[in-house]
Amino acid sequence: MAEDKLYEVEVKTGVAMKMRDGVELQADIYTPKEDGEYPVLLLRLPYDKTVAEVQALMHPEWYARHGYIVVSQDTRGRGASGGEFRPFHDECNDGVDTIKACVKLKKSNGKVGTYGFSYPGQTQLLSAVKRPKGFTTMIPALTSDGVYDDWTFKNGVLHQAFVQGWAAYLSIGEVFRKGKPAEVRPAIQRLTGICDSYDHLPLTNHPDLPKKYNSFYYEWLKHPTYDAYWKKWQTADKYGEIDVPALHIGGWYDIFVEGNIRNYLGLKEGAKTEEARAGQKLVIGPWYHMPWTQAMGEMDFGLEARNRTDELALRWFDHWMRGVDNGIMDEPPISVFVMGANKWRQADEWPLKNTNFTKFYMHSGGHANSLNGDGMLTRQEPGEEPHDIYVADPGYPVPSLGGRSCCLAAFAPMGPMDQRPVETRNDVLVFTSAPLAQDVAVIGPVDATLYAASSADDTDFTVKLVDVYPDGRAINIVDAIQRASHRESSEKPSAIKPGKVYEYSFRVGSTAIRFAKGHRIRVEIASSNFPTFERHLNKFRKKMDGGYYDGFVATQRFFHDSQRPSHITLPLVPAA
Repeated sequence: MAEDKLYEVEVKTGVAMKMRDGVELQADIYTPKEDGEYPVLLLRLPYDKTVAEVQALMHPEWYARHGYIVVSQDTRGRGASGGEFRPFHDECNDGVDTIKACVKLKKSNGKVGTYGFSYPGQTQLLSAVKRPKGFTTMIPALTSDGVYDDWTFKNGVLHQAFVQGWAAYLSIGEVFRKGKPAEVRPAIQRLTGICDSYDHLPLTNHPDLPKKYNSFYYEWLKHPTYDAYWKKWQTADKYGEIDVPALHIGGWYDIFVEGNIRNYLGLKEGAKTEEARAGQKLVIGPWYHMPWTQAMGEMDFGLEARNRTDELALRWFDHWMRGVDNGIMDEPPISVFVMGANKWRQADEWPLKNTNFTKFYMHSGGHANSLNGDGMLTRQEPGEEPHDIYVADPGYPVPSLGGRSCCLAAFAPMGPMDQRPVETRNDVLVFTSAPLAQDVAVIGPVDATLYAASSADDTDFTVKLVDVYPDGRAINIVDAIQRASHRESSEKPSAIKPGKVYEYSFRVGSTAIRFAKGHRIRVEIASSNFPTFERHLNKFRKKMDGGYYDGFVATQRFFHDSQRPSHITLPLVPAA
């Protein structure tokens, strides 16, 4: 536990910190009034230092009251800070320079820890690779291991609702900074109305994302493949340069959770020092991006799902920055919330020890279309079965209902939702198991192997894992999308041959769910999940400038026979 003593706090606003190129970044600094030396906590964010991510975290003053100097800083080109905001470009150097400044603050004991979620998680990781003096530990929450896959794109497909919604939100700050008071309200209206314009094409010329305020959005669209532009921000390639312990926090319905897990595994295996490798901890709740609560979408996960991450963070900082023997490192390094059981489960490794990776095969008599079809999901390998047929129409995409996105449910589909409205469509294949005779715990990574052909030379395929309740409710657990041209590589995409059957193997995502006795396990197959992901126009293109007249209705053939056994692999563990 953190020490019981609470301190009175002094706040200094608008403190300038000069970067190596002369640009000044502004920070608010919260300092205990009592004489003495204190560790420093640093939060760097593009969302206004006075807000300080209080949508999910406690206010900086709360941490300061517990005996820390807290620095909340506007990143370059945001809020009160100088310079130009170019997402990720300057965060490494600016973070290093700010950490050095924090070491020298009055009353600083020379130790600096960082925290924050989402973009502030990236600011921490990008600085960590430089190992600035005094940098002691970090809490990169709800963030990824890079900004191409599982940030801007997913297996080659644009995370449209997130990217466009985030851009619209950031543009409000740009309007303020450029002194355009008459444009403030229109900018707010563009954000509140962004859901109504997700259907706009082309993506490269969006009426609600003016180029003068959203230049980074258009810059990103010029790089639809994993090229040098993205590689410079790929933390996964630099784990060996990081030498600090880290507490990784994620959510099962958050867009970045796969990156959270990769960061934990990568640093535990490959961080620069033994202390850093041994000092990695992973905590994943049932949450989406924000807020982190027990009730999300159409589910309530109970009292144990409430957000207690600030208390956890305080214990973490007390241990690593003060040397408090509070037992946090005596606990198992992994703690995940098991949905369905609605309780936490601790583990020493990921995937869990004794995981039984089990294939569940898809079957039908050739008519798995919709809930009215004959699709089945079993552990039995298929024999000779007819394939299923459906169409992928970019003018009539399968709508997103919940899932993983960012950043607010008002602007992006997030969380657990009843999927039956989607499952009534004939362009969604539905494969459902028999009622379970006993509880089935699925904890770990879920993978899919699909065999499919298309009349197009490029298209998308989606997979969704669903928990079906006895009353018929069908709650989404995890889903993913795969662009056919990115089946082998997102660096060098290649078209497919129309009519040819290809194998598509990809990670659907990680989860922790107990399918209760009497429930059924369901898998949905489709070719769109919009607007979480952009719709594919079913034409191989090297640019993202396609419009409605470039769209092509594709006929998809989905195979599940002895030679082409489409299946999903579930990580089964003993139910606890």
